Amino acid sequence: MTAAIASPGRPQSPRLASVPVRFGAAAGVVLAVAAAGAGGPANLALGRKVAFAPAPNYALTARGGTDANDLTDGKTSTRTDRKIWFDRGAVGWSYAGLGQMAVDLGAPRDVGEVTVRFQGGSPQAGISVPCWVHVLAGADGKTFHRVASYSRWTEGDGRRLGVPPDTGEAWVHELRFGDLNVRARHIGVEIYGTGLSVCDEVRVLAARSGATLRRPEAFDATAFTVSGPRLYFHKPVLPVPTHLNAPTPVGWIVPEGMSKARVTATLDLPAGVRFVAGRIGGTDLAAAEGEAIEGGAYRRHTFSFYAGKGNKAWRRVYLRGERRAGGVRPLRYRLQWPGGGGPLVEQPVRLVRVPAAPTPKRLMTGLGWWSLPDTMAWPDVLATWRQMGLNTLPLFGRWTNFDDPNVTTTLERFGEAGFRVMNIDSTFHQMLATAERRGQARPLRCRLPGGKAGTKLCPSYRGPAYEAELDRVARECVRCRAAYLSCDIELWGWRGPTDAENCSRCQADFARSGAADWAAWRLAKGEQMWRALAGRVRAACRKAGVEPPEMGVYDFRPGRSYQYFWPFDRLYPKDMGNAQVSTYTPLYPYHLGLIGDEARADREKLPRSDVLPWITPGDAGTFPREALTWAMLECYANGSRGVHFWSGRLWDAGGLAGLAEAVRIAAPVEDVIVDGELVSGVTCTPAMRTSGMRRGGEMFLLIADYARRRTGDVRVSLPDPADAVAVDLATGRPIARLRPPERSFVVQFRGESARAIHVRPEAKE
Repeated sequence: MTAAIASPGRPQSPRLASVPVRFGAAAGVVLAVAAAGAGGPANLALGRKVAFAPAPNYALTARGGTDANDLTDGKTSTRTDRKIWFDRGAVGWSYAGLGQMAVDLGAPRDVGEVTVRFQGGSPQAGISVPCWVHVLAGADGKTFHRVASYSRWTEGDGRRLGVPPDTGEAWVHELRFGDLNVRARHIGVEIYGTGLSVCDEVRVLAARSGATLRRPEAFDATAFTVSGPRLYFHKPVLPVPTHLNAPTPVGWIVPEGMSKARVTATLDLPAGVRFVAGRIGGTDLAAAEGEAIEGGAYRRHTFSFYAGKGNKAWRRVYLRGERRAGGVRPLRYRLQWPGGGGPLVEQPVRLVRVPAAPTPKRLMTGLGWWSLPDTMAWPDVLATWRQMGLNTLPLFGRWTNFDDPNVTTTLERFGEAGFRVMNIDSTFHQMLATAERRGQARPLRCRLPGGKAGTKLCPSYRGPAYEAELDRVARECVRCRAAYLSCDIELWGWRGPTDAENCSRCQADFARSGAADWAAWRLAKGEQMWRALAGRVRAACRKAGVEPPEMGVYDFRPGRSYQYFWPFDRLYPKDMGNAQVSTYTPLYPYHLGLIGDEARADREKLPRSDVLPWITPGDAGTFPREALTWAMLECYANGSRGVHFWSGRLWDAGGLAGLAEAVRIAAPVEDVIVDGELVSGVTCTPAMRTSGMRRGGEMFLLIADYARRRTGDVRVSLPDPADAVAVDLATGRPIARLRPPERSFVVQFRGESARAIHVRPEAKE
């Protein structure tokens, strides 16, 4: 369920190409230095090689990978459309988490400014400026100190550095970190990426003559390194829950050639924070007591393990915090490895209370792309999920051992608690993947001229593996008693099965079909495949006496045929129960409105609120908890009766708090959302973004100004006079009472991004 990076205006979900890049000192250094231009400061990085850790993971096939000089060759993109992710000289990180790059200047130099050019503002959701960018300086290439920063998490940083707003138009912006005036040999840049973050040039400019210089040691030391392993957290301030259990995802970076290195990790938990569950190395954290140090201010935990491979979701640990007078000290950590090590660095901590939410009866609320083993490893999970208002247990039937007694017990416990099961399946992918593992994939592929086999599934294949695949999905839905079957069918690129017209099997099928053209043939084959699957699932459920699940597929939308193959409109509502628009973004202000607009566009084409969008809990760039709350409410206020999430890697206490808050706000108006129609005719003075659902005399309204954060009064005008009360759904308190002919009321904004309002008839005593 990866997001789309395609030709202009075309959605697709590519499998990202691996990028061969060397790391650390082994990358070498080119000793050329040149001036930035006549009269300008020298670009000290010009021509020097960049060391990456981890490697950039996005590149067009034509580029053949990232070159170590791409960012220091003095060349910026000349594309007039400003879409530099297509530029051969650009470097990209897709869904990559933390990225690091460093330049050795060859000798200590006087550095005045560092500039980095990034893609932003793309019309394709998720291609955005990174969530944060840090500039580092070091004397020895081992210890780096942070000398400048840009972050979406810091109020005013975007304005300070002139970052343009996202508006759906592509732009490129150079972040300029000036007045550094630091004497250093090594310069690093650290980014936290989005769905796709792309850079085409980094410059290190000499300090002006006579500037007062500082050494790197005058700044805070960091864990940045391109020569050793790196542990990292996914947010600048680590959210730790106070009264329930929530995961903390930990990222891990390992430079090339260090996977077998023995690493020692020191982790100091401040007083008031403790481990609840998880593992690091061979240590069960539930039993880890640590050693009291500094008079009990910290408990030190030490772990030893092999570095292994880097992973954005390397570990998931469970921490719990206690509120204390004066707050909680930062967490501290340090890594050591053969021949090197990092400093003891601080990670700020924020204690988070996840709000209690009522459990909706009709909205689908769950974690989406989250496995049953992960649920079973979550301490006290059922109580936690119930407090958050969740009602759906996700699992991957393909990877669930239904014969395991622990699985059976878990399913029974959640079933008794009223949870519905969502089976998430990569249908037809699994068929091909299984055949590939067995060396039997050739019959499943297109038959091309010269006896060649295609690289993708043949859309005409209907052999034994096809029948087995239908039976597999049906059997697993029965075994887990799925209420929802949500599939991911990304078999081809955005153009669909392009080999078909050259395939002898498809040519024969086309001739027999009587289809007017290949476009009609493709849609007929897609309809046939999905109806066969839906029929097989329903038949198996009837035989077992089980209610068949509601079925839907990732990115299948009304009015569109996914990959020119799957005709949603022919399948809905009999064989396709919902539409699943996908928008994977870092939830910048523009994206919040985009998510609502996409959901609304689909709801307008449907007779009911059968929209279940896909968004991410942070995979396309992390965000504050409030952003997730507003994103979910945008879905609900534009006709969605639930939300899917991809993936489960980055759920933490902050994200869960944002989810629970959205459920808490939406639960009282779930009947309006599910049974209502889209609101029209609501206006605001001053102008605001308005979304909402209406059922009879009730309305659920979302009034928003994500980019500017309005302060002051906003008058909301309804399309008709009302005899009603307007209630703030966040507080449950009345805002205003209306009596005909009144049709407007005032909402006070105090810097909020949005307000959720329930307009309903006033209850009579």
